[in-house]
Amino acid sequence: MDSEKLNLWYCDTFVSTPWQFYLLIVPLLGAFFYGRGKYKLAWSLIGVWLFIQLIFSALTNLVFTCSLE
Repeated sequence: MDSEKLNLWYCDTFVSTPWQFYLLIVPLLGAFFYGRGKYKLAWSLIGVWLFIQLIFSALTNLVFTCSLE
């Protein structure tokens, strides 16, 4: 029962909302700072974005079952 509630909460909160598209600003900021010569900050932003994306992708594909109907 609790796993069903957690699954529903995750799917409603993270998968079916457009906030993940707002997260695409982070690598764009990284590219901006890379162009300005601030390489460490740029790669840090891109690395953080990649880590977050991999975690959410793994959760969505391997842990939770989200069927958007």
